[in-house]
Amino acid sequence: MNFDKLKNALMDFNKSKNNKNTGINNSSEGKNNLTSKKANSNNKTFNLILLLLAGIALTIVGSFFKDTKASNMVNNDNNNKQQEASIIEAKISYKEKVQNELIGILGKIEGVGKIEAMIYFDGGEEQVPAFNINDSKSTTKEKDTGGGERNITQENGGSTVVMSNDGGKTEPLIVKTYNPKITGICIVAEGAGDKVTELRVRQAVTNLFGLEEEKVQVYPMKN
Repeated sequence: MNFDKLKNALMDFNKSKNNKNTGINNSSEGKNNLTSKKANSNNKTFNLILLLLAGIALTIVGSFFKDTKASNMVNNDNNNKQQEASIIEAKISYKEKVQNELIGILGKIEGVGKIEAMIYFDGGEEQVPAFNINDSKSTTKEKDTGGGERNITQENGGSTVVMSNDGGKTEPLIVKTYNPKITGICIVAEGAGDKVTELRVRQAVTNLFGLEEEKVQVYPMKN
């Protein structure tokens, strides 16, 4: 009889122990679930921050390239205007230079006296500036689903005018100059009323500029 009581007491003790273990396991599972939910929440927050940073980076990069493109357009426009102004100035300088030299040399001929000259040009002076050539070439290999392979070649080219700074003045660096062609010359001289003097002046001009005689006009100056 005492043996049965002892057996029943042992069975009750085991049941109590199993119930405690079950409670502990349930508590552990609950803690694990809370930890998993917290980890998922942290991952979502981290991904959201990454997306936000990526958007900000793309905005900054896009703004940078936009500003760079606008700046390059302004610089190219300024360079073109400076080049045109330089060409016009050079054209006037060349014309005056040639006319002054011609008047100076003809005025030294005996009997010519006071003299004036007008030179006709075909077009203007052409200046060739130096350029920076920026060429790039890239080749990309692509494979299709059928196992084939193709090469894609992309070429980019561009050039900018080389500018020089002379005494604080920025202007294009000129590497070559083509002078305008002279198509005719008109001379008015005090001594051109004399046929010999007129002939000397005409021959001097045709020889100096390689012109035909009909393109050189010599007239006596009005008293």
